[in-house]
Amino acid sequence: MLVCPKCKCEYEEGYTVCNDCNCELVRVPEATYENVPAKRTQEIIRLDRRSLTFGAVFVIGIIILISSTGLADTEMAIIMKAHGGSMDTSYYLIYLEQTIIKYRTLGCILSVLGGLGVLINTRIRK
Repeated sequence: MLVCPKCKCEYEEGYTVCNDCNCELVRVPEATYENVPAKRTQEIIRLDRRSLTFGAVFVIGIIILISSTGLADTEMAIIMKAHGGSMDTSYYLIYLEQTIIKYRTLGCILSVLGGLGVLINTRIRK
């Protein structure tokens, strides 16, 4: 196959010069199945039990993070009941703040460990 190097127009055998550019035509080999690069197949992500377990740990960590104030409030109701139903406001706020921090820390640790576990254990097949 003959092709113009400037405008890339294709010409049949017998032509030597491009009609538009007046450039000398160049011979280009025709594509065959042997010299056409194979298309890359789509990569498949393989999940095993460990990846799914780490995924569940990640989701649980996110849920704990989102509901940390509600969990702390529930725990504070239990603490209030243990103290006879009344407590000084400053102590209540200290307990509440520490309980929220506890649940947020737990949620962060679980979500980070779960996310890293999923990333490490997910294998990509080609």
